[in-house]
Amino acid sequence: MQTANQQTLPKLLESSLCLVEMSAPWCPDCRRIDPILQKLQAQYPQVKFILLDFDENQALKDELGVRRIPTLIFYKNGQEVLERLVEPDSILPIQTAIENLLAL
Repeated sequence: MQTANQQTLPKLLESSLCLVEMSAPWCPDCRRIDPILQKLQAQYPQVKFILLDFDENQALKDELGVRRIPTLIFYKNGQEVLERLVEPDSILPIQTAIENLLAL
């Protein structure tokens, strides 16, 4: 997973398909989905997985309207698409969202 910030995110989102995770090292739910995201990243190499640290990106958190973590945001060609996943608790909703992203 590639780490980003407010300066680097726009360039990274130029890739066709992206999954952006807003999380924090202290967040137990974020740590719980880390292995899931690693597995899905290996399974879907055509999707770029990007990590935004909640604490280090306060302005970006506000700009994106992220209030709870983990939050997964899906992008195609720099534009947000699909419904965000807030606090997903298993692989199924994330995998379904990725499949929907690939179908766009």
